[in-house]
Amino acid sequence: MKGNLYIGVVAAAGGAVLVASVGNILALGLQGSELAWLGIAVLTVLVGRLSVKLPLPNCRVSFSDAFIFLSVMVFGGDLATLTAALDGFASSSRDKGTWHKKAFNTTGMALSVNLSARVFAWLLPQGGLWGARFSAIDLMVPVAALAFTQYVLNTALVSGVVALKEQQSLIAIWQDSSPWAGSAYLAGSVAAAVVFLVVRELGVVSAFAILPFPGILYLTYRACLDRLVRTKGGVPF
Repeated sequence: MKGNLYIGVVAAAGGAVLVASVGNILALGLQGSELAWLGIAVLTVLVGRLSVKLPLPNCRVSFSDAFIFLSVMVFGGDLATLTAALDGFASSSRDKGTWHKKAFNTTGMALSVNLSARVFAWLLPQGGLWGARFSAIDLMVPVAALAFTQYVLNTALVSGVVALKEQQSLIAIWQDSSPWAGSAYLAGSVAAAVVFLVVRELGVVSAFAILPFPGILYLTYRACLDRLVRTKGGVPF
């Protein structure tokens, strides 16, 4: 009962944020350069298939986060919120989840990414990402805050619903899964920042040059995590 109530609250908050973002997108309209967002959104959903199982039941890390971070930087919070919602819904559909799970993943991702994007935008220097004096150094703090905020919010939301459903300690669940997820968020944010700097110089289409990266990141992270889990006697893949 508590778990369903929790899901309902998250769905309501995330749904409101998602509706507001879609409204802003429709009000402003999609310009020619922003149509590239459709390609990034499709890649986000496809890359979501690359995931690594964490040492926690029914918990995985997806590398679509790198594309979501990239959407925040290139297209802004509203389109990134929509991208995150699509990714959350797609991941639930692949796992054949119930409508409760689909609603939670869709709206939970929208909520966490929207709030993270707001923190990112607030920390940007005067002139924004596309200012003439903007440099890679100016991107460091906002990107770190973006990754950290998304990491905290998303893992907290997921840990909360697992704790209520499984009747386990929230802190214990968060401690078991979050350190592993943190490394994936860090890698994704760094990758997104590098790609953004390329996009800023060469254009949005250049973002598609990173297609091999998710596969490389996936294989590397899985190999490292597998070694750590086996060393500690944890759950093998």
